[in-house]
Amino acid sequence: MHKDRGEKLKMGPIWDLNIGYDSGDRVPFDDWVINYNNFVQQDAWMVPFWWPRLMEDPIFKTALKTRWFELRAGELQTAELLKTVDDIATNLQENGATDRNFNKWGDVNYPQSVNSLKTYLENRTVWMDNQIANF
Repeated sequence: MHKDRGEKLKMGPIWDLNIGYDSGDRVPFDDWVINYNNFVQQDAWMVPFWWPRLMEDPIFKTALKTRWFELRAGELQTAELLKTVDDIATNLQENGATDRNFNKWGDVNYPQSVNSLKTYLENRTVWMDNQIANF
């Protein structure tokens, strides 16, 4: 979290996506990241006590629900998410980034990785829709 003088608290930036999206066996797709400490016992980035506390706050949960479904009706629609993945995957291939990455870190089946990410996003958003609808 951070706060500029005279501004509200802000969360972010989004970070460590290398352990997100069902990568690294840290948090299953059907649980909240706030439960990270239940899955990882020794890590420099353990979740602070106040993250789970936010989910106990009805005002926060109502705001989260409103914002989630606003985004799901727009840029976080499943079709939009999958299009974004495809667009970025194509861009990374066309500019040689995938080749440079795999030359440095080892060979990975890129099309399979892209499809895995898309499947994860589809499953994760359905799970989140169901969870958040019950707030």
